[in-house]
Formats: sequence, structure tokens, C-alpha cells
Amino acid sequence: MSVCKLAFTATAILTSGAALAAIHPRADLETKPNVIVIYTDDQGWGDVGYHGFDDIHTPHIDALAAGGTYFTQAYVSASVCAPSRAGMLTGVYQQRMGIYGNFAQNHIPRSQPLMMEMMQSLGYKTGVVGKWHMGEPTGKPNERGADFFYGFHGGSHNYLLSDAEEGGKPWLSPLYRNTTPEPPIQESNGYLTELFTDEAVGFIERHVDQPFFLHLAHFAVHHPWQVPDGYIERLDHLEVHHEERRFFAAQSLVLDDGVGALMATLDKHNLTDNTLIFFMSDNGTPQGQGFEEPRRKQRGETTMSSPGPFNGFKGDTYEGGIRVPFIIHYPAQIPAGQVYPHMVSALDIMPTIAARFNYSLDADFNFDGVDLLPFLVDEANSTSKPHTTLYWRRDEDYAIRDGDWKLTWNDANGPQTIQLFNMANDPFEDNDLANTHSEIAQNLKDQFDAWEATLPINKLSEKPTNRNQDFDKGHQVNVKRFNETVTKSH
Repeated sequence: MSVCKLAFTATAILTSGAALAAIHPRADLETKPNVIVIYTDDQGWGDVGYHGFDDIHTPHIDALAAGGTYFTQAYVSASVCAPSRAGMLTGVYQQRMGIYGNFAQNHIPRSQPLMMEMMQSLGYKTGVVGKWHMGEPTGKPNERGADFFYGFHGGSHNYLLSDAEEGGKPWLSPLYRNTTPEPPIQESNGYLTELFTDEAVGFIERHVDQPFFLHLAHFAVHHPWQVPDGYIERLDHLEVHHEERRFFAAQSLVLDDGVGALMATLDKHNLTDNTLIFFMSDNGTPQGQGFEEPRRKQRGETTMSSPGPFNGFKGDTYEGGIRVPFIIHYPAQIPAGQVYPHMVSALDIMPTIAARFNYSLDADFNFDGVDLLPFLVDEANSTSKPHTTLYWRRDEDYAIRDGDWKLTWNDANGPQTIQLFNMANDPFEDNDLANTHSEIAQNLKDQFDAWEATLPINKLSEKPTNRNQDFDKGHQVNVKRFNETVTKSH
């Protein structure tokens, strides 16, 4: 099927220097920078060229990284879509709001500001383009701070097809322009990623003369595996271990072209230097992928998306599920070409934006993330770290990272024992040290349980069921005995 091509392509976005010189940026850009948050879907650690992989082609994303700072230990707050987005859009551990997994009754309280609501209160024009997936009680985008919305409300969608009204299959749900359903995608021979890019570019073009905030929540590179005509042929030169990787690289290239179109639009209007851009994936590589059986891949056997050298997949609290690509691009304040080595989180995006405006959070929960810019631009902070400890709880899976030590339990892709890894020596999680460093393992388990004891249980969700409900009453889960019991049962 032929589909429409991007309104702006790599060969069509160049503008002459004379034309650029004629366009004057807003006078208030230094005090009111534009803000763009690009959140991709299921893009693994090995799915960007700037991480050193040559079987993927992402030149515009790589250029974004080269022009700013990229992070080698960047984590999301959950290994699946909806809770990850809830954490990123609030700067708060989503578990504190009772959100542990993907379910329709996810609920971000109205009293907890979303990123768009914060920016709207600061006088910005706000746009949300793409995937919402925030749960029904949270409200729709236009009810939660979006002046403009174009996209779909659920968690998954076909790239080539959609319905004109609700009531059909969820992955064929209508696209909405604000609250009005759009004509079906197939009527314009469209492709979802390109449509989202065109709408994001259009939003910028409409607001070049005023401060704007754009959350571009791309559905790419989530399945289904569908690629517009011409993209696979553009990657004939790519050396791949499996032809399915070339297909996936083509799907990624549509996304990358979109990043190029976005940057070209900013360049055209002299807005690039004073636009604060975040680029991040919502979780790691999906284990289910490919056209050939078995579609559920094992470590080292992926044919499409890749977690790189890391263990685990989307849904796990192993690194492959939670360590993702992350870039901050802000030429006015962040020098180009930086690689930041310390642990950061998607929870840091909203506090980093808020700090630019001295925004004070008036909400049920304070930020769990931190302002990252002082760590990137202030030499006095060059030896300090944004986070000492990070926590994860996604359905049954959990983890804690404290300094170089990580304790984790997963219901898949592992032995279902509580495992301990030294991330400085073993970031690939190959060597479980729970037995040889039992005291560290126990201390981390107690530290995790103390954190989890403060969290509510969402009455609309049965998960998680394996938390230590009585920790605050003095009950301790003995790691050594727990592991011995699991080992004997297997």
C-alpha cells in the first residue's frame, strides 16, 4: 500500500541562509523557551545509532544527541507504556497514585498537575500529538491541559487503518482532532507516524510567535510491523543480521525523518537554540517481535528491536526493560556533545522544565524527579549525582537501584529468585550476587519494602499481589530463605 510522504523530508527541509536571516525569533525566548517532549514507544537501547549500533539508521536522532547531552544510564519509571507515561508527565512515582501496570482504570488525580497543565498555567500554548493511554478516569488530553490534541486515546493502534467512530476494535479506534473524530486513515492513504509528524510541525508553525509546549507522543516503533512504501529500499545499504531488522529499521526511519522535520521547522524560524527538547523512549525492547515463529524472543535472539547488550525486555525490571535512550537538547544552555554517565530518570523531565520557570508544585505529591540542568552545566555539580536510589514496581515485578547495587525480582526471563547485581562491574546482569553478598541483598530488600509500604493499593487493580503488606508492622522477607524456597520448588 502506498502512503503519504512526510510534509518535510531530509531532502526538502533545507532553507537558504538568506531566508533564515529574514525570520526573527521572539524577543522573549530567553525567559520563555519553547519546550518539546518527544516520547517514543518501545524503542530499545539498541535502536539508535548514537549508542554505537550500525544496523539501525537514525541520523536525525543521532544529530539531536550530538547537539546536546545523551545519558548512558537513563531509566523510565516503569517497563510498560501507561505507568511510564504517568510518571514522566507528573515527575512523581506513579505508584504513589496507585498506578502499577497497564489497565483502563489508571488514575492520575485532577489535583496532580500534568506537564501540559503546568505549561498552560504559565501562559504557554500547549499541544499533545500522538498516543494518550492515560486511563479513563484521568480524563482526555483537552481536559488535562492540552489546547490542541491530535491522536488516539488508547494504548495501541494500526498505522494504516482507523475507524470513523468508536465501538470497533481498540487498535482501529478513531483519531481525534481535539474532541472530534477524524476521517479514517485509509481515506487519505496515510501512515500514523507521518500524520503525527505533520500535526506536530503544524502546531509549531501556528505558534512561532508565542511560547509553546508540545508533547509529541509517537506510537512508533511499537507493533504492528507496518512500513510505508520506499523506506525499506532506503536501507538497502544497511548490514543486518536478519531481514526483519531491516524492516524494523525502516519503521524507525519514518520516526527519524519526523525528528528531522521537527528540527528543520525550528531552524526555519530561528527557534532551535532556545527550545528545550527531551527525547526518550517509554520502555525497552518488546520480547514479542518479528514475522517468523517463535515470535517471543530470548536474549541475544532478537530480530527487530534490540535491548543492546542488556538483559531482559519490556515488562521486566531488568535493564532491557527500563534502561532507554534519552537526550536533552538545549543549545542556549547545554553544550553540545556531552555524554552523561550517572543515573537519571524520566521522572526528571517535569522538574527540569518546572525549574526553568521557578514553578512551585501545589499538589498531593511533590516531585520525585530532580532538575537535571545544574548537573549538566554547572562544574560545581560535576561530581555529584542526581539520584542515589531509584525504585520500580510494575505489576508483580520490582527492583531497587541504590548506588552501584541493584536488587530485582521478575516473573519472566529469570529464575524467579530475588537477584542482586553490581551495576558498575556487571551492567548486563549476568552474575547474580545475592548468595555471596547476602547482607547487601537483605538491606536492599528492606529498603525497597520500606518504600513500598508507603504506597497505596489501587482498589480497581488486583496487582501487585507479592508486596510485603506487613513490613510496617515489622515483617521482614528473608531474601536467603525466599530464594531457597523458590529453588527447591523448581
